[in-house]
Amino acid sequence: MGKPKKLSLFGLIGITMAFFGTVRSVPTLASTGWTQIFYMLLAACVFALPIALMSAELSTGWPEEGGPQVWVKNALGEKWGFVTSWLLWVQMFFGMVMVASTVGVLLSYVINQPELAHNNLFIFLMIIISYWGITLLNLKFDMVKIAGDWGAIIGVYIPFVALVVLGVIYFAKHGINPDSYLGHFEAGKLLPDFSDLGSLPTLTGIIFIFAGVEISSVHANNIDNPKRNYPIAVIASVLLLVVFNLVAGLSVADAVPAGQMELADITQPFVIFTQDLGIPSIFNNIISLMILIGVLVQLSAWVLGPSKSMIKVADEGNLPPFFQKRTSKGIPITFVLIQAVVISLVSFLYVVIPDISAAFLIITITTTILYCIVYLLISISAIKLRYKMPNVERPFRLGSKGNGLMWFVASLSIVAVVVTILVSLIPPASIAESAHTGYVIYQVAATVIMVVIALVIYKFKKPEWKKKEK
Repeated sequence: MGKPKKLSLFGLIGITMAFFGTVRSVPTLASTGWTQIFYMLLAACVFALPIALMSAELSTGWPEEGGPQVWVKNALGEKWGFVTSWLLWVQMFFGMVMVASTVGVLLSYVINQPELAHNNLFIFLMIIISYWGITLLNLKFDMVKIAGDWGAIIGVYIPFVALVVLGVIYFAKHGINPDSYLGHFEAGKLLPDFSDLGSLPTLTGIIFIFAGVEISSVHANNIDNPKRNYPIAVIASVLLLVVFNLVAGLSVADAVPAGQMELADITQPFVIFTQDLGIPSIFNNIISLMILIGVLVQLSAWVLGPSKSMIKVADEGNLPPFFQKRTSKGIPITFVLIQAVVISLVSFLYVVIPDISAAFLIITITTTILYCIVYLLISISAIKLRYKMPNVERPFRLGSKGNGLMWFVASLSIVAVVVTILVSLIPPASIAESAHTGYVIYQVAATVIMVVIALVIYKFKKPEWKKKEK
């Protein structure tokens, strides 16, 4: 057999962008007006790029399957490796509720009942029905294999291009709309208003656009000349994502009237564009259906992805044999059903929080905080492994000599992650003042409980939990 074909530079850029291409985050970005330029550049430079570059070194030095869990385990020990894999699993409880919340909104436009997009009970029921439906289908069929490639094209790329094209045409026709989130341009609007702390948590929602940036590092060993080409691919991908998201974000910010952005409703700007440009309304039904397909395909990928990683952790003896159960097709049934039950419980937030946009932002922030703890562990591990295992070959290495560049990049990442977590604890402006304390308690409790559960499980694990080799 010949050697496996190496990825080209452009191939890796395409794969990296595929991980982050989504129209779902555009309303969150657009809601910050001109400040989105500052937020996106900040998120890219101090969050996405440092984590992607560290992950590239770690994945080429420790290429075994498992990624972050393997890196942290080698650096900080098995306990923190388990915490890492656990957090990457439990963050999806919140992340998938946020993603699934768009199902009801999109379906309301598909069936020409847009008022349902504001009905909390309808949104809640659609989360339950869609996630459990996708879960049951995945237990029977390989849905990612069936729908993966065309699902991304139909549900992500075409709608994103359509949004950008319509937005540019709308801007060419009207210029800057003074009643929109952009309003009249002033240089001061490019920076956040630090006197309005309630606006800062939106930065967390924007940083979430880049959550998962470490995933593309698994391809670092499969590219020609990784030392040269991987950083080029990462930087090019992040810059392209910044440009595309900003064009879309600024276009939507220019179209939606100030104070009326619906964060969970990506169809809202399409409706504004089509009405203004004289495009038949059936376009909105079609584009909503296309995005809905993309959301369902994304949900399908997440149903099995993290659970397959967790069952390997369970087999190593970190969880009781109950968690090691598989179906005849090898699907980790216990993990799949547990995550469906917990996601159903978390989705109750859409019943108890009247404002759907507020619920969407709160859950996005919770997901980002959990991701940030993983990135904190990765950053510390990247430094630690330079001293603990200096002789491990790293085809891609930050800095040809010494550890100075690694210290700089990792420190930048640590500061960015800590600041993100702190900003996340500021109640957003959309939360009523009477609920501010409840918001902080919820975010702290959700984070602490998820970490403590992992530490307790690890503390009481037993040798007999380890799966016996057949």
